[in-house]
Amino acid sequence: MTDKMDNLDKKILKSMFSGEGVGAKMTELANELSVSRSTINLRVGKLQSKGIVTGYKPEIDWEKLGYDLITYIGLVCPDEAVGGLIQALKKEESIYEIREITTGTFDLLIKCRFRGYSEMKKLHKSIMGVEGVRDADIWLLGPSYTEE
Repeated sequence: MTDKMDNLDKKILKSMFSGEGVGAKMTELANELSVSRSTINLRVGKLQSKGIVTGYKPEIDWEKLGYDLITYIGLVCPDEAVGGLIQALKKEESIYEIREITTGTFDLLIKCRFRGYSEMKKLHKSIMGVEGVRDADIWLLGPSYTEE
């Protein structure tokens, strides 16, 4: 059973999620929360040892790398085709997240990034050529609005 997190742990996680409190920014986080750097180090260490904080990833501006299109693709396929389809999709450079869906119309949801429309169209054609795929819907994403 995991210990309940107190208010300070919650504030630390919220700040870390927004990009603060990693590496050299630990001092900034300590100042922001009005606690010592050693307290922040101790708390983050405990969150890591409990498996709550499992790693640190860079935030990447994919548009600056030329990936202007972010899409989700919903796939309809029979259960027996899912395993093979996931293995095939993992080989695609433009796909960076694959999820099985447990409710609704689709069986798989994949998140992709493309440099242009022609790359997206090529992947769609490739997916539709995989045995067992019955349908694929593509959603192009616009701006993201998140609460800060």
